[in-house]
Amino acid sequence: MEAPVLLTTATKVYWHSEEFIYKSVVNFLKENGYKVAKDNKTENDKGRKTIVASKFFKKEIIEVKGFPNYYHPLTHHFVLAKSTHAKNWFTDALFNSFVNFSANDNAEVAMALPNVNRYQAIISKLNEYFSINDLYFRIYLVNEDGSVEVSNLNYKYAKATT
Repeated sequence: MEAPVLLTTATKVYWHSEEFIYKSVVNFLKENGYKVAKDNKTENDKGRKTIVASKFFKKEIIEVKGFPNYYHPLTHHFVLAKSTHAKNWFTDALFNSFVNFSANDNAEVAMALPNVNRYQAIISKLNEYFSINDLYFRIYLVNEDGSVEVSNLNYKYAKATT
C-alpha cells in the first residue's frame, strides 16, 4: 500500500489529477504526430474526461482517470485516498473505455492514468487475461514530471509505441 501523500492547496493542478493527466497526454499525442479532435477537455454528459485523437486515419478514444484524493479538514491538505478507491476508479475507467468502444466504430480505446504503484499493480493483474485473449488495450501512464509512458494490457504489445 502506498503511503498517503500530502498535497497543498497552493498548487492548482496536482500531478495525479485528471486535468494534469489530460494535458500531459494531449501534449504527448501532439508531439508524436496525432491530431487531437478538441484541444480543450472533452467532457461527456457523465462528467468523464476523454481524449479523441487520430493518426494515420486511426481514431483513438482515451478515457482519462486521475488518482482519488480527498480534502482533510484538520490538516487543510489534500490526501491521496486508500488504494481500494483506486481500484474502483480504475474499474470505472476500464468500463467506460468498453462503452466508448461500443459507441465508436473503427476506433481503438485506451486509458490515461497517473503512473502510481497501485495502478501498476492492477495493470499487472490484468496482463495475463488480455494476453491470453489477444486483446489490444493501450495504456498511457503519466509521470509526475508530465512525461508519458505508453504500454498495453497485452504483453505482446506491452512496449506499444505511438
